[in-house]
Amino acid sequence: MRFLIIFIISTYFLSAVEITSSQISNYISSYISSNVDSRNKNSVDFIYANSNNKPIWISSDAKIAKIVQLLQNIKYNYKQKPFDTYLIKKYLYMLDNENLSIQSKIKLYAMLDIKLTNSFVSLVRFVKVGDVDWNLVKTKLKRLKDDNDIKAKWEITPHSMPSNSSIFNAISSGNLDGYLDSLIPMYKRYMGLITILKKYQYKDNIKIRYGSTLKEGMTDGRIYNIKTILKSTGDLAENTNMNNDFDTTLKEAVISYQKRYNLKVTGEIDRVTTYYMNQPINKHIKAIIVNLDKTKIYPRSFEKRYLEANLADFKLRYYENGIRKLKMNIVVGKISRPTPIFSDVMKYIVINPTWTIPDSLIKKDLIYVLKQNPNYLEEHNIYVNGKFGAKKLNMKKLFTYEHSKKRVPYNFVQYPGDENALGRVKFMFPNKYAVYLHDTDNKSLLDRRYRIYSSGCMRVQNPFRLMKMIMGSSYKQSKIDKIIATNKPTTVYLKNPLPIHIIYFTVYQENGKAYFKNDIYMYDKIISESTEGNRKEYFTMPKRRLIQVDKRGRTSVYHAERRKD
Repeated sequence: MRFLIIFIISTYFLSAVEITSSQISNYISSYISSNVDSRNKNSVDFIYANSNNKPIWISSDAKIAKIVQLLQNIKYNYKQKPFDTYLIKKYLYMLDNENLSIQSKIKLYAMLDIKLTNSFVSLVRFVKVGDVDWNLVKTKLKRLKDDNDIKAKWEITPHSMPSNSSIFNAISSGNLDGYLDSLIPMYKRYMGLITILKKYQYKDNIKIRYGSTLKEGMTDGRIYNIKTILKSTGDLAENTNMNNDFDTTLKEAVISYQKRYNLKVTGEIDRVTTYYMNQPINKHIKAIIVNLDKTKIYPRSFEKRYLEANLADFKLRYYENGIRKLKMNIVVGKISRPTPIFSDVMKYIVINPTWTIPDSLIKKDLIYVLKQNPNYLEEHNIYVNGKFGAKKLNMKKLFTYEHSKKRVPYNFVQYPGDENALGRVKFMFPNKYAVYLHDTDNKSLLDRRYRIYSSGCMRVQNPFRLMKMIMGSSYKQSKIDKIIATNKPTTVYLKNPLPIHIIYFTVYQENGKAYFKNDIYMYDKIISESTEGNRKEYFTMPKRRLIQVDKRGRTSVYHAERRKD
């Protein structure tokens, strides 16, 4: 993905012929309709109306050079959209090299100026709004419920076009770079992705031959290419000796690479690591681009204090003043029950929570379990309609609701304790999805690589460390311990409610390195197939998502939810 080198622009323009700005103005208003994209017409009309139809760009070589450079700048045009640069170049060539009449040149100057204005408006639109049809994305997500019984919820708020007056003011002031920068959403994340894109667009496709696993201390002809790849990704230092020896430095670089791709960390080059290293560069570039597209539905930045749960990398992060203060593992929703993506505000924390089992889980999970083990309720401290265990429960009646659309007429509540599914604490940001963060009675799941085991809520690795970070000086461990000892639900309201953003980014930059994660929910694919130039009206969800690699590099797919590591 290489951008065109900016072409050389003629240096005589209006001064070389007896053409005045007013002569060109006479043609501008009549030429707008035929030289402007329909969705840009309102903005272009406004810009020229407020400049009295005077030409905006052609009076200065520097202005033209600047706008053309911006149109081709990867920072703003990361998809290398043409934005009429071919026509602009053609008009410039004709004005500079062809024997045209004065009248023809006047018309051509008018068309050139309009094209430049139209192209700038198109660039503004791309930077601010992008080219994803987010309504189509919403439709596809909604269809997942009908086609696959997957409730995929994502609160998508696309940006609208900036005001015409703001575009006109930017052009009038000449501060085009500053204006475009001000439109970039999620600025820090966006620029990190642009940095990754710049690196990957010039990477070479180097292949590694499949073979036996390579380990520290070995010498093998494949190692030279492995070192070349790891240098290009930043995992291996540039001054590393290029040879066929697998030394400690290479092992550390392999570990770094495996962590970035969420592979099993061994420090060895096995068939899975080889498979990922052999992935085409274009595949990485597509992943980077779709993650840049996702920034378009977010603000320029989040609040001074906030939590960020990235479902794609199973991590929760806490930020203050742009600095990450905390990072921990989380378990997110299963592939069949994805965690909703939205933003809200955490208002209170519950210590010793009870868990009211949702109607959907009674039907999907609990009834099945009770059929296998009628004593499950007593064994897990679950009350039915306020009564302990299943003594007052009509099992036969309950089982009739397994596939019914009617609500189950029983209320199942798991009381506080060490076996409570929510653990000892839950973090509440009341929302229509009944989703929250919580502790867990099954800590082992938090050590697995693919942490997709919940029914929508997010389980946190270290809830009390998170609680201490959120509450600050008001957190007292001794007081918390006393509350836990009572085994009674206790609500602690936050003095300073905390925004939380649940997001889905499969590519990001952290500590100067690029991280690539699996598209577990297939949302990246849905988005990429809802884009201008790659639009597909329907999306078919594959039954299985992740890959398994055999010793020859051949791949098959498997259920990620069944994985043990």
